[in-house]
Amino acid sequence: MERWIIIISLIFTLITMGEGMTCGIINGLLNPKSDVLVHCKSKNDDLGIHRLQYNASFEFHFSPNFWGTTQFYCSFVWPSRIEWFDIYKHKRDAYDLCLWMVKHDGPCRFDHGQQSFDDCFKWNNII
Repeated sequence: MERWIIIISLIFTLITMGEGMTCGIINGLLNPKSDVLVHCKSKNDDLGIHRLQYNASFEFHFSPNFWGTTQFYCSFVWPSRIEWFDIYKHKRDAYDLCLWMVKHDGPCRFDHGQQSFDDCFKWNNII
């Protein structure tokens, strides 16, 4: 019986992983409204640099790995600021919408219940 549970769990994991994931980033910088340069990477992929005007967005697609260790981090550059954040961490984001708004104090994730970007985080510490 245990063996079948493990096999069914593995099949479910492989099926859901095949669907892939989409992350989106929106420039929500106000006062003043600034362009932001976004550069996202994972261990295996460099998504390049993208300039986002106020309210513009950048979206990327990927398939999380089997081990659940997929992680993308992004740097954000705008006048007089350089910040970075782990935009996708499998353990935190695998079963949620990966849609973020960049704000001065940190990125805010879209909250389904409130239908707004109220789930805010602090920027990662500088290394």
